[in-house]
Amino acid sequence: MASGVMGSNHRTSRWHIVGRCAGEKSCNIKRESIYGRFISDTTGDAVVEATILFPIMIMIFAALVLLAIYLPAQAVLQRATQYAATAIATENSDTWLFFDESQIAYYQETDKNKLKNVYAELFTGSGDIQSKGEAIVIDVESRGISSKAGQLSVDSYIVNKIVYKEVVVTAAREFPMPVDLSFIGFPSTITVTATSSTVVLNGDEFVRNIDIATDFTNYIIEKYDLHDIKDAISSFGSKVSGILGW
Repeated sequence: MASGVMGSNHRTSRWHIVGRCAGEKSCNIKRESIYGRFISDTTGDAVVEATILFPIMIMIFAALVLLAIYLPAQAVLQRATQYAATAIATENSDTWLFFDESQIAYYQETDKNKLKNVYAELFTGSGDIQSKGEAIVIDVESRGISSKAGQLSVDSYIVNKIVYKEVVVTAAREFPMPVDLSFIGFPSTITVTATSSTVVLNGDEFVRNIDIATDFTNYIIEKYDLHDIKDAISSFGSKVSGILGW
């Protein structure tokens, strides 16, 4: 009797294990079939690819738009600043040429009474450089085909280099971004800047500066009785000139 009960329990547990294994196997088959269908199914691939590529395409398109706007603007500003620097430098030279910013043309002044006095300019300056440079840049830029959006600022000034002067004109235009890319850290505006400089070739000013320097040196020598030092320097200069064959 006991052996019969034990045999019955043994058969029950054995069939239970077999049934459970059979169930797990069928479950594994079902899982493998689901994974296989998921991997082989291409439905929605286009949406995923578009989600990845669309922002990249937008950024490339925005970059092309920016180049199309800013490169011509940079070239026009560079031309305008160079034109303004050259015009101001020409007016401050000894060519007797003056620039009419309203006509964007040079003219020669024949009335000597209207010409600038190089000694008077030591106290009066070179005129309103800022307004003239700004007017020339605005007029020259308006003749270009580049975009005029945003705000334009012009800075014109003269740098004195003791023996010569240099005219510097800087123009900057602030363009608003045509596409809002603030979500990736791009600024809302981009500033395009161009700077040009021209040396003033004025022989009259050079002679004036040398004349003033000579007079000042002679004044110092006379005031502090430095004739011995002057003679020593002159003697040394004569020896150097003789060695060099000047």
